[in-house]
Parts: sequence; structure tokens; C-alpha cells
Amino acid sequence: MPRKAPLRRASFEEFLALEATSSERHEFVEGLVFAMAGGTDYHNRLVARILLALLPAAERAGCEAFAEGMLLKVEDAAYYPDVFVTCEEPLDGARYKKTACLVVEVLSEGTEAIDRGEKLHRYRKLPGLQAYVLVSQEAKRVEVYRRLPDGGWRYEVVEEGQVPLPCVEVSLDLEALYRGLPV
Repeated sequence: MPRKAPLRRASFEEFLALEATSSERHEFVEGLVFAMAGGTDYHNRLVARILLALLPAAERAGCEAFAEGMLLKVEDAAYYPDVFVTCEEPLDGARYKKTACLVVEVLSEGTEAIDRGEKLHRYRKLPGLQAYVLVSQEAKRVEVYRRLPDGGWRYEVVEEGQVPLPCVEVSLDLEALYRGLPV
């Protein structure tokens, strides 16, 4: 499913001002502002479980984990990843981060094409990104794009057991992640 039509054109600063006063969230791509779709209860459960798994490990590593409410700026775009970890120095009152070592998106019918295309392309340009993770709502399946030491990327699919995640050195247990979901 393609992205919906943009709501308006704006500078990044205008976009940030809009987000500061809006009751809805938007994404910013090449000077265009797009409304974001809402999530299902399955989507929200998966995001919460991923955040709960990452948060203690991120704190131990001196990093921060965010879920859905913090923007990640990548070149001329800004997105609200479902979950991401940054070891960037915290700034009081910051509305966005510029670095991430781990980004997780929970796939949905309305966002899957963007997550697999546009976001994959942009996120992989983040110098410190160690992994980009796609979590299915339809099946017990997690896809991981891992940065290799030579700068290349390896793609893997995990459908059972543990999904080791770099950056904060934690694993997602697929049984716990999908417990109670009809997959």
C-alpha cells in the first residue's frame, strides 16, 4: 500500500512546531508532512514487549530506548520508529534524535511497503546503526538486517527461539514476544 498523500509542505523547523502542538503524529519526508496511521492492539502489544525487553539493557549500556513517541531524523526525513535505541548524549527537551544503533518496526498492512523500502533505505545510512529489525504481526517471524564489520549487510529471518540484537546485547524470545497473539 503506498503512502497517503502529503498534508502539506514544510521546513523541518515548521514540522517540529506542528508536532509540538498536534494531537496526531506525522512523519516528515523531503519537505512533505504525512499523517501516520494508528496501530492495532497486536501492534501495541508487540511494541510494548519489545520496549520492555530493550529498556533495561539500554540503560545498563548507558543508552536510551524509545517507543513511538520520539522522532529519529535521517537525512531529509524524520520518522517515529516503533522502537529504537540511541546512545546519543541526551538533550533536555529534545524532540528528535539523530543517531540510533538499533531500530525496530512492527509491520502492518498500511506501513509494510514503507518499512521495507523507504525506511530500510534511509535507516541503513545511519553510521551507527547495527541492526534494523522488522517484526511481523501476521506470523511468528522477525527479520533482521545486521551491519557487518566491513559495512555490508546480512539479512536473516528468525521464526523460533531467540533473536539476538546488537547494540545493547539482548535477545528477544519469540515465545514471550508473541504470547497470546493469534500467530
